[in-house]
Amino acid sequence: MVRPMLLAWLAVAAAAQLGCAGTWDTLTSKRLREHPGPTLKHMIVPEDPVAVLLADPPRDPDERAAAMRRLKEPLHNGGTQDTQDAIVGVLERAATTDPSPVLRLEAVGALSRFEDVRAMNALMTAYQNAHGRRPDEPDPLKAPDVVAAGAGGPPQARKAPTDQFDLRRGPTGYPPEWVSAIRCRAAEGLGQTNRPEAARFLATIAGGAGRDVAKEGSEDRDVRLAAVRGLGKCRQPEAVAALTEVLAAEAQKKDTAMIGRTHQGLVHLTGKKLPPDPATWKEVVQAGVTIAPEPTWFDTALETAIFWEK
Repeated sequence: MVRPMLLAWLAVAAAAQLGCAGTWDTLTSKRLREHPGPTLKHMIVPEDPVAVLLADPPRDPDERAAAMRRLKEPLHNGGTQDTQDAIVGVLERAATTDPSPVLRLEAVGALSRFEDVRAMNALMTAYQNAHGRRPDEPDPLKAPDVVAAGAGGPPQARKAPTDQFDLRRGPTGYPPEWVSAIRCRAAEGLGQTNRPEAARFLATIAGGAGRDVAKEGSEDRDVRLAAVRGLGKCRQPEAVAALTEVLAAEAQKKDTAMIGRTHQGLVHLTGKKLPPDPATWKEVVQAGVTIAPEPTWFDTALETAIFWEK
């Protein structure tokens, strides 16, 4: 009994020096009680995230989430194509169908760091499936307003539900705050892929593609802001065109945060220090967009400081 406790205290001290998050959760976990040696070892020297994610049977959700946070794209870090394919498959399933919203968030975050084109497609699907409902579950917010009565009776009006939780059937999908969080992370992750298709997808969320093609969730201001941030990272001419349309739409609404973030993205992508005037930026788009070189970390920090000072 003394030896495991001594090892535990040593692990706490080492983890504190390393700044390890989640130390207390690990020390109070069932995993530590059942496998004290390996668990304490992995607190100090984390296990290979690829091995954790490909383990059969699947590991504990907390282990998988932590592995996703540490994961680097296998193909660009000495891994094989087979390993790349397997990991992309694991992340895609977790990001789009996992019952845990926490694992979905972590999988989306991991996919955002991948250059594989399949990561972009998975992020789009993750955004669209962020509601957390099973494929056979209807959207409760889109239920018909009228239902037919039985035995030839007249149709009866039915009030559409205003919440995604029906007490008679139990919850359907995730709570709104989780849905918004997943959509926000997926939108920002899509911007990191630097692909034209991602820019066009984000435009339908941010409002740069017209109301008739707006994606589900675009009515959420936080999600739209995340899409604007994603466009600001997506170094493609399509992103500049989309941000210009967003700027024109937001100029009428007087949303200073949205206008400021959109303008920051335009300056960041083009390198042009122009005012947040929609007409001026439309001239830039019409003249042909040239994406500026990737700024250094110092330039980015300076640009951010100037933005917040305004």
